Amino acid sequence: MWNNFNNSMQNEGGFMDTTTNESATQGETKPGFNRANHCIPVMIAQMLRYGEQLTIWGTATRVVTFVAVVRHVEPYSTKITFDFEDESGSIKGIKWLEGDDIDYESPVKVNSYARIFGLIRNQDDENYVLICNIQPMEHLNELLTHLMEVTAVCLEGEKMVNETASSDFSMLDGSSHNNANQCQRGASNGNISGLNDEQQMILDIIQDSDSEYGAERSAIKSRVAPHVASRVDQILEFLAAEGHVYTTKTDDFYKAI
Repeated sequence: MWNNFNNSMQNEGGFMDTTTNESATQGETKPGFNRANHCIPVMIAQMLRYGEQLTIWGTATRVVTFVAVVRHVEPYSTKITFDFEDESGSIKGIKWLEGDDIDYESPVKVNSYARIFGLIRNQDDENYVLICNIQPMEHLNELLTHLMEVTAVCLEGEKMVNETASSDFSMLDGSSHNNANQCQRGASNGNISGLNDEQQMILDIIQDSDSEYGAERSAIKSRVAPHVASRVDQILEFLAAEGHVYTTKTDDFYKAI
C-alpha cells in the first residue's frame, strides 16, 4: 500500500521526490540542499528506499518518527540493537549507550508496538535508524494517528506547493511535536556527549520551555549573557543539524528531541 502511495506521489515531485537534489544524492554539496528541522512521521519502507536522502517536497529530512512492532532486542555493552517491523517493511535500529546510560534497559518488549524517534543512517549499504528515543506505545490509537500523520504530511506539502509554487512546506500542528518532546525529555537529563557548555545551556533552555510551540529565538537570547546571545543563531543551527532540536510553528520556535 505505502510503496504504491510513494510512487504515485514521486512523479509529481512529492513526498519522496529525490530529483530536486540529484547532485546531493551523488555526494556533492549543493547550496540549495537543506535539511528540515522538523520531526517527520514516516513509514519504514520510505526509510529503506531513500535512506539519508529521504526528502519532503524537496527538503531533506533530519529527525523522523515512526510506529512499529519490536521483533528483536539485542543488548551489548555499548549499545542496544532493535529490529522493527510495520506493514511496509523491516529495519534495524541502534541506540548507543553513553555515561549514565550504561545501566539502560530497553523500555519496550519483543512483539509489542513502540514509538521511535531517530535519525536515518547508512552503513555497509544498509539503512538503519540511529535511535534518539524509544517508548512503548500506550494506546492503539497512536498507530492510527501515525498513519494519518504520514498521509497528512504529504497532503499538507502538496497544498503548500500548489499555493506558493515553491519547495517550502508547512508541517502538522504542534501535537506530534509535543509528543516527541514529552517522550524524549526523560532521556535528556544531564550533559549530552559532544556539546560544550554554551550549547548545553541553550538546549536546557529549550527543554525547559512549556510553550506549545517551544522556545522562541529572541526569548532564548534574552535568557543568556550578551556574549552568548551573539552566538545563539549559530548554536541553534548546530543543535538542529545534530538532531537535538527541531523547529515547530516557524523557524524561530524550537523544541528539544
